[in-house]
Amino acid sequence: MTITESETPPHAFPAPDHRAIVRALSARFPHWSIWYGSATGHYWGLRRFDDGRIGFIEALSPQEFVRQATTGY
Repeated sequence: MTITESETPPHAFPAPDHRAIVRALSARFPHWSIWYGSATGHYWGLRRFDDGRIGFIEALSPQEFVRQATTGY
């Protein structure tokens, strides 16, 4: 028997600590300014590269942020 999302009690999983996640991402990617948008529910990042280009990331999850930051989007 599997449990569907609608059958899972809302208290079954604690809410993620977005501040801790942003701190961890910032430690891993120190050249990025990273934040979590509580209105959008997305992780955001901005940086200026040495050649003057601007990098911008919008990600639905921390994992997606890491993928974009490490693969160049």
